[in-house]
Amino acid sequence: MEKNPNSYCSKVLPIIFAMTFIAVMYVNQQALIYQMGLKVKQNNDVYTKLVDHNKILVYNVLNLRSPVNLERTLLAKEVELSMPSKWQVVKLAKKGPLANSFVSGR
Repeated sequence: MEKNPNSYCSKVLPIIFAMTFIAVMYVNQQALIYQMGLKVKQNNDVYTKLVDHNKILVYNVLNLRSPVNLERTLLAKEVELSMPSKWQVVKLAKKGPLANSFVSGR
């Protein structure tokens, strides 16, 4: 019995292509998993920094409620405040609904 080389190639070639395709897809999936892991780590780092920053801000807000602490902080940062001149003050003759949201009291 004589073997036909074309029939052998026609059976083996599709198997080789299929195995190559599966191997490439596997490597691609592994690369995507690695990239997703890096993104998760980056997001976790950002989340940790934001939580720490939030804790610091909450602490500062609680401390700044005292006018004495506010004065000390401004002096430490060398912030000088002065009363505005008349030309720096805006007087609203007729207040709209938006202006009412920024005005407290009378």
